[in-house]
Amino acid sequence: MTALGKWLNSVSKALPVYRRYIPIGLTLCTSVGLSVVGFVMVWNWESVQVQMELQQQADNLSTALQRSINPNLEGLKSVKSLYAVSGKVNRQEFKTFVRPVLSRHPAIRALNWFPRVSASERQAYEKAVAAEGFPGFQIYDRLPTGKPITAKQRQEYFPITYIESLGKVKDVLGLNVASDLGRKAVLDKSRDTGADIATGRFKLVTNKQIAFQMIVPIYRKGTIHDTLLTRRANLHGFLSGVFQINDIVKYSLTGLKLNNINFYLYDNSAPTSKRFLVFYESSTKQLIYDPKRAPVQADLGERLCQKRNACTRRFNVVNRQWMLLILPTPAYEGIAKHQLSYNILAVGLLWSASLAIYLLMSLGRTAKIEHLVQERTNELELALHNLQKTQAQLIQTEKMSSLGQMVAGVAHEINNPVSFVYGNLTYANQYTQDLLNLVSLYQQHDPNPAQEIQEQIAAIDLDFLIEDLPKILSSMKVGAERISQIVLTLRNFSRLDEAQMKQVDIHEGIDSTLLILQHLLKAHGKHPSIEVIKEYGTLPLVQCYAGQLNQVFMNILANAIDALNSYNTQRSPSEIQSNPSTIRIRTEMLGSDYVTVRIADNGSGMTEEVRGKLFDPFFTTKPVGKGTGLGLSISYQIVVEKHGGVLKCVSQPGQGAEFWIEIPVVQKHKS
Repeated sequence: MTALGKWLNSVSKALPVYRRYIPIGLTLCTSVGLSVVGFVMVWNWESVQVQMELQQQADNLSTALQRSINPNLEGLKSVKSLYAVSGKVNRQEFKTFVRPVLSRHPAIRALNWFPRVSASERQAYEKAVAAEGFPGFQIYDRLPTGKPITAKQRQEYFPITYIESLGKVKDVLGLNVASDLGRKAVLDKSRDTGADIATGRFKLVTNKQIAFQMIVPIYRKGTIHDTLLTRRANLHGFLSGVFQINDIVKYSLTGLKLNNINFYLYDNSAPTSKRFLVFYESSTKQLIYDPKRAPVQADLGERLCQKRNACTRRFNVVNRQWMLLILPTPAYEGIAKHQLSYNILAVGLLWSASLAIYLLMSLGRTAKIEHLVQERTNELELALHNLQKTQAQLIQTEKMSSLGQMVAGVAHEINNPVSFVYGNLTYANQYTQDLLNLVSLYQQHDPNPAQEIQEQIAAIDLDFLIEDLPKILSSMKVGAERISQIVLTLRNFSRLDEAQMKQVDIHEGIDSTLLILQHLLKAHGKHPSIEVIKEYGTLPLVQCYAGQLNQVFMNILANAIDALNSYNTQRSPSEIQSNPSTIRIRTEMLGSDYVTVRIADNGSGMTEEVRGKLFDPFFTTKPVGKGTGLGLSISYQIVVEKHGGVLKCVSQPGQGAEFWIEIPVVQKHKS
């Protein structure tokens, strides 16, 4: 015998011994595989959560920046209102008004006022400012090197006249802002458009911090400035606010947790070389102005920021667009962010090992007890099923009985006072008419009563009272009649006085049920209203158990309402509007011995598989806790077993459902 033959022979002998371990091996492989799959799924879910968290951080930071910037800008605009009210503001008034604004908004480095001074007004303007305690004051220009020189002859000047700041600022009193061509272009644009203008970044001389300036045009009080010519002619001057970017960003970071997240702030409206504003480094929690720290394109290729829009947010600062770029550090998506997935993998592997050990230990005993367990299980399942069915039917019957008693009690308690009111309305109407007739006779025989009576007639508007009082009594009578009808309907639904089989009007039972369910048919919450279409035929009185038949109507109509509400959650508002929810109730004679009640809805319908199990006990398509699965089963017993009728359902997916109830007009006597 060859070596291969010996090996095959040994395998064939050992196979029956090891075959019993095959299920354990398969279980172990499946458990480990599921653990790995769960690990991968949770890892991917955690990655999505990290991405969403990063985007939420971007949204929060963008919102915080806007909330930090906007109040500071509004502080400058509040000073504008001072000029709108006062027209001319002296230095002390400007200081008094501006100081609280600076205290409330520390990011405002300085607030300045520079009026428009024409060439002819220059000499008088310089003397006036000098007289305020600034001897030798002159309007001056600044060369590109920063050196001040006496202002050249121009048609107009915009010298800085008022300067207010809570910190140290360079003395620029008298500086002609328009001497810089770039600043002059900004002033001209603000003047001609009447809009507030924000400048690009620039470095403060005093503390070397990055800031931007906002220019607000002020026109002479009481003048019209709705056209280009009138704006140029009526310009009074400009308000200027200098905002320190670091202070604005620091204030916005209050309360935010930016662990392992760096961000960059750009001014997209500036030239490319001047767009960088500030960089936040999460490791040191410092704001750094260093254009060299701007990220290169390779940095944007990280997995969390493969799409630039996922890590960028844009918002407007006056007329400029700023951009926020958030870049997570490598430590942002570390093991701590995937702790759950690693825990699941560890628990899964531990569970797999424990399961394998348990199966090995219980393998020998399983075969012996399996047969006995199966027999006992089958017996218990059958007993439990029968017990649950009986218990649920008793509970349902008791619920309907309690509902009937409650409805009958309410109807009885309402009926007594309503009957009292309704019965006395006739007498009240007659007595009122007699009094009105008496008043009319008084008016005929005494057309000019005493002055006091005439004043009282005018005070109570007697003519209107005579006309409106009978209408009020008539309206009260109509309301009392309506309450009486509702009470009668409730009594018809309860049928406590008709526990035995009697001849009843089927239509009354349907109408009573609809009244009970009326609150579910109206629009409520996210559910639109449901229209009920009645197509009643001419039916004789039907011999039946009225209370039980009302329970059948209740179950079928309630199921139709639930089905339509569930279907509407899957449809758009336009689809609901074009095909509104309806329930159609049609009654007719079937031959001469049977009546038919057909209840149809235009919902989503049901499949053949669902329709086949529709009347099985405990079968339901509703979510857990929403239904017992006994309503249609009990309805089937009531119609088929207790009334000798037929209950069936006709439905196809997408075409709604229709229930047929066929009941004999006269019941056959049963032993």
